Amino acid sequence: MTTENFLLIEKYLENIATKQNLSKNTFKSYKDDLVEFARFIKTNEIKTIQDSEINKFINYLSSKFSPKSHSRKLSSLKNFFNYLFESKIIDSNLVDKIDFPKLPRSLPKFLNEKEVKILLDKTYHDTSERGLRLSVMLEILYATGVRISELIKIKKGDINEDFSSILIQGKGGQHRVVPLFGRALNSLRNYFLSNKKDQIDSPFLFPSRSKDGHITRHRFFQLLKKLANECNISSKKVSPHVIRHSFASHLLDRGVDLRIIQESLGHKDISTTQIYTHIQPDKIRKVLNENHSLKKDIKKLIKI
Repeated sequence: MTTENFLLIEKYLENIATKQNLSKNTFKSYKDDLVEFARFIKTNEIKTIQDSEINKFINYLSSKFSPKSHSRKLSSLKNFFNYLFESKIIDSNLVDKIDFPKLPRSLPKFLNEKEVKILLDKTYHDTSERGLRLSVMLEILYATGVRISELIKIKKGDINEDFSSILIQGKGGQHRVVPLFGRALNSLRNYFLSNKKDQIDSPFLFPSRSKDGHITRHRFFQLLKKLANECNISSKKVSPHVIRHSFASHLLDRGVDLRIIQESLGHKDISTTQIYTHIQPDKIRKVLNENHSLKKDIKKLIKI
């Protein structure tokens, strides 16, 4: 990587760090993707790079990475070149018109209600310190559908006085309030009032000795996998994201309005939430079978 290319990337990263509310993981992804690009083009300067070099890199992404990773890396590159063009560092944006790869549309994976209940019951009756923490994390996750990145960063100050709601610091600086009730509320109250020293000293609801001061996603993932094995549920089926998907799928199955689910999940666009409507063919078939006007006509014909 040339010195000039390194400085351009650093300048861009400083810009997005101050203007965009990016998570540490997102920021790291941007940096890694751009460093990979700079290393690929070797001694070629970004300011004067040619179409041929850009195309070589796109072909490299296509051959080495999955469509999803390819798309993410190309997105990083597009954002970088947009910044260079808008800042008048380059005269033309060679990346702007490059198409993203077509991504296969995968449906969300989720647990059935019985499987979720088994997981919740197992932790709810564990009165140990570790059991209390895992119980409240799992209860909040399933009761609200929050992202794992949002769950681990909850601060004690985000919880209202009667434990009935939590202020969630969402993606892109978006905040929303999620309600708590039933076992989730009771688990949170019991955990919060347990008065452990590390809880008192830390602003986080789930403190740890990690550099961020709160439990990590990786650690919670490990605990969840272990719990699944203890409950004789395949650990391959269980993850924080699967619990979030289960929350949405079960609500939709019970007839909850899609826009309420959208708000709970923190989706900006309802089209993101609508993917859950594609995983309930049996329910759709049942509703149509019971309510479609055509069925009434068929019944009339049968009587005739």
